[in-house]
Amino acid sequence: MNVLVVKTCRFLNEQLVAKQRSDASRGVYVFSDMNPYVGHQNPLKEGQELFRKGLLSEAVLALEAEVMKNPENAEGWRLLGITHAENDDDQQVIAAMMCAQEADPTNLEVCYEPWCRI
Repeated sequence: MNVLVVKTCRFLNEQLVAKQRSDASRGVYVFSDMNPYVGHQNPLKEGQELFRKGLLSEAVLALEAEVMKNPENAEGWRLLGITHAENDDDQQVIAAMMCAQEADPTNLEVCYEPWCRI
């Protein structure tokens, strides 16, 4: 493979990672790439089941598919935040919970989640 192509690919990948970190630090939720649950009939239910089984990375993907499909689903965002909390990903917790609160400012459960203490 051409050395220039390899260096260009590395540079572009580094730029993408830096942008994602920057977005997350500003409270912007950063979605995973190539999500196999996009198009799933009921990603919320699937995410809840995966969470119960302890498959947290898969649960994140399913819950991300849910909030991409239904961005006003405060419960989907809240569960996504809880799942990230279990993975110790504080930036994603904050971003997801901010989206949950924006989707439903009257949802008191959002304010009682651990993210409020981060």
